[in-house]
Amino acid sequence: MSEQPPTYPSGPVVPQTQGGSGLAVAALVLGIVSLVLFCIPYIGVPGAIIAIVLGIIARGKANRGEATGKGMATAGLICGIFSIALVLLLVLGALAFVGFAAKHQGEFEKTLQQMTQPSREESETPGSQQSMLPTAVWPA
Repeated sequence: MSEQPPTYPSGPVVPQTQGGSGLAVAALVLGIVSLVLFCIPYIGVPGAIIAIVLGIIARGKANRGEATGKGMATAGLICGIFSIALVLLLVLGALAFVGFAAKHQGEFEKTLQQMTQPSREESETPGSQQSMLPTAVWPA
């Protein structure tokens, strides 16, 4: 019996990789969308929460070797967390503004009245009202 010589592959051997993780891609897309649309609470907040959850699941699969896309999952997770932080800053800023405006409401009203009412010197000088106010010229 004659032995045949071993056969070798004719081209370079490409290792078989597992497919990309759809969870990682979804986490990244939702993280970016929630980051861009963080001012719209019905889109930004749920998108960020889902991006965080999908990012955690996809990172776990990538760590176990079940899927690839660990970088995309991490980026989606970070974008989702950052989006939630921006929403919290926006809400806290709005509450601080409302609190400041409520505390200083009397001062705002007094300043507004001073700005809209002419001072005594202006009201005593004849014709000063007309020089300060713009006049409308109507075509004939």
